[in-house]
Amino acid sequence: MTKFRIIAAVALVAAAVLTTGAVVFEPPGASRQPTSFKRGQASTWGEVFARPGPIHVDTLDTGIVHFPKELLLNGDHSAMAGFKDDGSPLRVFAHLVRHEQRGDVLIDTGLDEVYATEPLGHMRGVGRLVMGWLGLHFSQRPGQDVHAQLRHANADVGAIYFTHLHSDHATALPTFDESLPLYTGAAELDDLGHRLNHGLVDDARVLRELDFSNAVVLEPLGRAIDLYGDGSFWAISTPGHTTGHVSYLVNGAEGAVLLTGDACHMRWGFEHAVGPSGATSETTERAQESLERIRAFAERYPEVEIVLGHQRT
Repeated sequence: MTKFRIIAAVALVAAAVLTTGAVVFEPPGASRQPTSFKRGQASTWGEVFARPGPIHVDTLDTGIVHFPKELLLNGDHSAMAGFKDDGSPLRVFAHLVRHEQRGDVLIDTGLDEVYATEPLGHMRGVGRLVMGWLGLHFSQRPGQDVHAQLRHANADVGAIYFTHLHSDHATALPTFDESLPLYTGAAELDDLGHRLNHGLVDDARVLRELDFSNAVVLEPLGRAIDLYGDGSFWAISTPGHTTGHVSYLVNGAEGAVLLTGDACHMRWGFEHAVGPSGATSETTERAQESLERIRAFAERYPEVEIVLGHQRT
């Protein structure tokens, strides 16, 4: 068991006992709606890139998440013996995807303006205690929040696609309209990390769970869903860091961009082939496999821009 899982487990038990008198998990609140898409027609990523769509992505830097970097990585990996934090910040991104016909959507929410003054923002309950104990907090410049940047871009967000539901990716969700369609990977609500520590998805929400069972397999990344049916916007199954973790690829005329989410948090992990931590040893192994597929993809298609979960490559 890595140091992260030991610390997280101890923190959870302590917080649960202190606040409730018993060890309980906060149940997910949202309802679920399995969502299928027509199977994509491409057989290789090369075919996809040969037909870019009328789409563009802007990565919005909405603040910084402060957290010990070593706890985000696979602590059992042999390369961790050489890890040293270089002091580079971990950015909190939201990605604004703009399609000429389909309109605007977000990938993850970024931070809203409350995080300029409240280090833990909308987090509540046991999760607030656990994450605070582990050292997680946020910071933000005035005017850096996601809504200010969306107004500046004159964006009209019609849906939010999540890489996963951890607090640094769903932070601003409570400030978005409850009727907005939300998409996640299947079983994301069941993930241990989400059940333990975030409290951002309430029972008024409906999560449309992406069904990868009929997805086309595009190596080396694996199962991928052609979300718009024109090859411009893809969801890619990259489980491990969480049960339903999803990465996304935007295929526009300016070039393709792979948004890894926390299938790889930071440059050090990408460069040293160290995957992210998962909630268990088994999920950490799956996270390592997802990172290895992303690295193989980057080597095969060096023209694709890679944007990591909290840093650019």
